Amino acid sequence: MSRASSSQRARMMLALIPHLRRGATLRLSDLAATLGASTEEVAGLLEDIVLCGVPPFSPDALIDLDIQTDSVTVLADPPALDRPLRLTHAELRALIAALETAGADADDPLATKLAGAAAAAGSLERLAQTLCTSPAVGAAQTYATLADAIESSCKVRIAYLSAHDETPRERVVRPLELVNRNGVWYLIAFCESAGAERTFRLDRIRDAEGLAERFARPAAAARSVVPDLAAQPVATLRVAPGCSIENRDWPGAVVEPQPDGSLVVRLPFASAHWIAREVCSGLGAIEVVEPADVRAEVRAMAERLLADLTA
Repeated sequence: MSRASSSQRARMMLALIPHLRRGATLRLSDLAATLGASTEEVAGLLEDIVLCGVPPFSPDALIDLDIQTDSVTVLADPPALDRPLRLTHAELRALIAALETAGADADDPLATKLAGAAAAAGSLERLAQTLCTSPAVGAAQTYATLADAIESSCKVRIAYLSAHDETPRERVVRPLELVNRNGVWYLIAFCESAGAERTFRLDRIRDAEGLAERFARPAAAARSVVPDLAAQPVATLRVAPGCSIENRDWPGAVVEPQPDGSLVVRLPFASAHWIAREVCSGLGAIEVVEPADVRAEVRAMAERLLADLTA
């Protein structure tokens, strides 16, 4: 029998998961009959399933199975199945398309409900994603110029104001990578004035002009920007019960679970604007406790966002 395609295997794995309840011992032949597959295929699918889980993908966040020659014992319920289902906008649209393909009418109750949810979730999802990933206000044009230069391997002339200079100094750099660390965007580039790789903060680049001169990218180059977290101010955040922060890049965060299921997070930050973006992208589930200036930044950003949504 030919090997199933990746999409077919994915569908069969999803079909298996509802059967995997803690304490159950299931015969592979029974599962095979349910899927219309061979026992060897089911064993292979189960071997893939044990590698699946939820962030941070630690052993207790994976699907725990004991697979034998002719049976499988479920040692723990699959993670994330005990919480409310929250579909992304893309997933909602995929379900609507599947219903249409299956012949569901436009006024089908389930299709109508999904369409309503997709319309409501789309703007919120795009808003949260934009807030988390967009560069800081004022740096967007600089970011675009540098990103284009990196893509085309072209040199850039920048006017850079370093921490110890009173006026910007002009440099020609060979841009290698843009990285974000703790809310601050950095350019890693070879500086022709220094004759070595340097790291530049985008908010200190006063001007950036792409040049026609191209350069050869090095085979291996440094790609790390590690800010001194100990020297940065710390914000205290409260995260509502049930809101996960596992997928957020919060370097240096100290998380303290609370009896009510909420989290208190102490988070070093280099930019109040970054903290405000992270909080607003939580869509009400994250609150700044202190400092006051960051609370004010969140309030101002939220007011601007609400004005844009209702305009």
